[in-house]
Amino acid sequence: MVPTHPYSRTAVLTITMTALLALTACSGSAVSNSAGDTGAALKIGVVLPLTGPVSDAGKALQRGFELGVQKVNDSGGVNGKKVEYVVVDDAGDPATSTQLARRLIQQDHASMLFGTITGDTAEAVSKVADDAKVPFGTAILGDTERCFPYSWGFGESTRQILLPSVPEMIRTYGKRVAITGSDYNYPHFYAGIVKELTKSAGGTIVAEEYSPLGQTDWQAVITRLKDAKPDVLLSMVVGADAVAFSQQAKQFGLFTAKLGYDGAPLDADYYPALGDLVNGRTHIVRWTDQLDNAESKKFVADYRAKNKWTPPVPEVAGNAYFGIQFFLAAAGKAGGNDPQAINTQIGQLRFDSPLGKGTRFEPANHLLQANMLETTIEPGGAYKVTRDLGPIADTVAKQGCS
Repeated sequence: MVPTHPYSRTAVLTITMTALLALTACSGSAVSNSAGDTGAALKIGVVLPLTGPVSDAGKALQRGFELGVQKVNDSGGVNGKKVEYVVVDDAGDPATSTQLARRLIQQDHASMLFGTITGDTAEAVSKVADDAKVPFGTAILGDTERCFPYSWGFGESTRQILLPSVPEMIRTYGKRVAITGSDYNYPHFYAGIVKELTKSAGGTIVAEEYSPLGQTDWQAVITRLKDAKPDVLLSMVVGADAVAFSQQAKQFGLFTAKLGYDGAPLDADYYPALGDLVNGRTHIVRWTDQLDNAESKKFVADYRAKNKWTPPVPEVAGNAYFGIQFFLAAAGKAGGNDPQAINTQIGQLRFDSPLGKGTRFEPANHLLQANMLETTIEPGGAYKVTRDLGPIADTVAKQGCS
């Protein structure tokens, strides 16, 4: 995509090393924001990995976000003004995320930040948002270990994913549990909750492996996991690595029908590459493109038409679509573009959507309390709802917001 004027709402700004060097001059200073003008349009700064190993998820989030903003704008916008946004590419790098978040607030005068995919980039932007007192919303699956007063996790939390799945997998497959993940903060946090729930369910952790993003040869890791003889494998290997790991796990005999397997590689994003490996598996999600709801079906139809998309619609796109509508509804209640007023309204809002009636954020951890679904993955990529789990509460307090 060719960049347009930097204040165009559809501009995608690819930051070069030269631009980043220029930005470092302000990296140690406090961030200020001048976006509280009630007569101006609300502007959102969107930080995404549009390049790098998790770029597919970043692009899916962008598509869902843009359709969500379009729906709000088609209904009159926020406080009578069309919402504007600026999208920047952090390539999944936390240092870049920090610099770009500062730029969006200082130069582009964003009243709200949105986006990121990995936990470390989410934490980096959260720190900038807190410094500037500008709300930041994520749509990612999972959450960060810390809580930030100006950061809100719209995607399902780690506990909301694992509470229904870990005990069930141990009952179905056996008590020996192995964990693998990409080596950054979120997979380690995920593993900590897996260990807690495994112990509660009477299971045992028999292996734990982490690998850097971008790894291509998984044979040594797979051999160690296989030697541990697990009954259940929970994987938080992400991005393009999830495909390589899963394919090689089958090649080297780890991935079998007798192995309980769940985690990131079962997400709809990866189905086109991993369909034959995941068909028939169950997977816990907040949203699926098979949800029997008119509003959800309209979003799916629009997503497919706009993007000429036939595979499963990634869940992160659905979270972004409904998430940005939640945040913009809070901005409308704030009555202007003052970031602190918007942040207060985000914490107080009760919002109806296909994700549930009266969805809200838990004050103790800033995680959305909403419905969860058990899906069964069918040939062709239909993540069919086989059980509506209703609201799965995650009220565990986190440092920073309790």
